[in-house]
Amino acid sequence: MKKIIYILAALILGASCEKLDLFPQSEAALSENEVFSTYEGYHGFFLKCYLAMVCESQGSGHGGDDLSGWDAGRSTFLRALYWSQEATSDEMYNRSGSGYGLRNATALNWEPGTQFPAWLYYRCYLIITYTNDLLRRTEESVLKENGVYDDCKADVAYWRAEARFIRAYMYYILMDSFGDVGFVDDSVPNGTYPVQKPRREIYEFIVSELEDIQDELIPAGQRIWGRANQASAWFLLARTCLGCHVYAGSKDDYGKALTYCKKILESNAFELSPNYIENFLADNSSSREIIWGLATQTDHVNGSGSTNYLIKANLHASMIAEGTGLDFGITEQWGGNHCLRQKFVEKFDEADRDFHYDDSWGDRKKDHRALLFMGPETAGKLDGSNKALVKELYKGDDPTAAKVEGKAPYGALYTKWRNVTKDRVVKAPTKYSNVGFPVMRLADVYLMAAEAILRANNGTANAEALGYVNEVRDRAYCHGKYQQAGKNDTDGRISQAELTYAWLLDERARELWTENWRRSDLVRFGCYTKGYNWDFKGYMPNSTGDFNGKDVDDKYNVFPIPQDDVRYNPNIKQNPDYE
Repeated sequence: MKKIIYILAALILGASCEKLDLFPQSEAALSENEVFSTYEGYHGFFLKCYLAMVCESQGSGHGGDDLSGWDAGRSTFLRALYWSQEATSDEMYNRSGSGYGLRNATALNWEPGTQFPAWLYYRCYLIITYTNDLLRRTEESVLKENGVYDDCKADVAYWRAEARFIRAYMYYILMDSFGDVGFVDDSVPNGTYPVQKPRREIYEFIVSELEDIQDELIPAGQRIWGRANQASAWFLLARTCLGCHVYAGSKDDYGKALTYCKKILESNAFELSPNYIENFLADNSSSREIIWGLATQTDHVNGSGSTNYLIKANLHASMIAEGTGLDFGITEQWGGNHCLRQKFVEKFDEADRDFHYDDSWGDRKKDHRALLFMGPETAGKLDGSNKALVKELYKGDDPTAAKVEGKAPYGALYTKWRNVTKDRVVKAPTKYSNVGFPVMRLADVYLMAAEAILRANNGTANAEALGYVNEVRDRAYCHGKYQQAGKNDTDGRISQAELTYAWLLDERARELWTENWRRSDLVRFGCYTKGYNWDFKGYMPNSTGDFNGKDVDDKYNVFPIPQDDVRYNPNIKQNPDYE
């Protein structure tokens, strides 16, 4: 008999909003009939659709990985999304991971057999399988047959709408990352081979599905941390429609993208956090800026993915040592496995790049998003003798003849993600991160709205678009209504003439770095493969060559379909030029 592992969870009513508490009360391997004979079993399976985006298995450690045969930590959904979005972009460089194709990610030269895109591909389809199964099992007739209809009827409409939202989000990632992909929904039996559809059809499905469920989701003003609501659907609609020229070969939906951005803004359900960094701390569940975030928790919902990875892979032992004055709230580190690319660091003013131990929160900086760890004060902090961390990834005065270095001081680290609370009170550190992952934020809505206006007007800005970006800039610079005692207040506003595609793309980098949108942004702005280059793009790390990078083949605008799927699913064909 089929076995299903499930997690029971409780909904706890908070003072200002409801909170999705993903703390397991019991965990057991139960038969299919046992699971789907109780409300708790159904509720646990519903929550599994969310947990599968955070954990490799049941929410704790590495045991029982949902996808066998791979490194459980590396292949978690959020970490796989990071590899595809950030490690392949102008933002992040990975020092370690010569296997799995991670060096290929750095250089943009992957092939159908490269592992890291396959991690994302199969995680997405695994989650789609969960959502399809939930939809089949929550049909009224099935609930009645299982004797749980009366127990579930108050919640089942939300469960079904959220499952459809999660499925649409998975198809968005697949469409964005792989182009023409296999499609399967709950109308066919479990185990049915997906049938490949053109990217445009996947696009049309996502838009139609989200528009259909938007009023069936939890209202935008009712926040349950970790769960999607109406505004989550509006956000994903805006993001999808904003890329209509990429996904559907059409420019007809920019107005629709702006409409859904405005629905979020006019709902008055969200507001920018007073401090940028509050969205990336252990208590970010209280941030009214986060439209949808994925919950994590050190004791029960943990593992090597999610924000645990974003914190630990950036750290050296000395950065978390007692007495440094820099609190990350974590007991482990992975030796600085990744660092920031030079091209990204240079998007911040030079005066804002250096780290200062007496200003570890960046209160004195002009742009409070420049949460970098580099500069003179980092000398000797990593091994007692290292030179100060610099933005360059190469060693020596001649970058055209130098190898990329695999360790500090080459490449800046960061202090953006911290397992501490916004009150800045030092508490006992934990092994795993408590920082939820903010999938969708209000600041992104402002930037998307401005972009939608530019695209609808052939690249010309207007006063409305300028107002949206300057709202984000005011918060970044603690200016205007965001001014605070003890914070550097600088006017970071730009003029209408400065608001161009190129500026907006850079601003999206400054605002959303490490949040898993960057590759998509570069593709949408038409400069991912050609016309804009960054450190070691087009070159294999540890080889000689011009570190500035070079143009690559346009086939890299999408990833190859994993070769096993092409081999074993007769309905799937490989993407052009990867065959």
